[in-house]
Amino acid sequence: YHLALQEGRFDIADRLFHSVADSWADTAGNSNLADVKELIPEFFYLPHFLVNGSGAYLGQRQDGSWVDDVQLPAWARNDPREFIRVHRLALESPYVSAHLHEWVDLVFGFKQKGKAAVQAINV
Repeated sequence: YHLALQEGRFDIADRLFHSVADSWADTAGNSNLADVKELIPEFFYLPHFLVNGSGAYLGQRQDGSWVDDVQLPAWARNDPREFIRVHRLALESPYVSAHLHEWVDLVFGFKQKGKAAVQAINV
């Protein structure tokens, strides 16, 4: 169904999610402050979304690399299940539990706009 909506092809290869490290650098590394992303639930329970199991042709990036399975951080040992396992451990950690309300304030609460958003660098 996706291909029917995209005129028979996937998006431009350079815009596809291909690397955790590159996406992190683009969003959290301050190289592109307009590139705002949130982790979808699949990051915490579904390793299959990181693998091009159907062998779909996803294209070649401008740097010459081919888009296929998502490139994972070295600590995941190129294992999508390990990547998901560690993400779930982080999400369920005491630190996240103690600070989750701060994220809620940024995304849904009073730090969305106005002076509180500016002070929280959420603009």
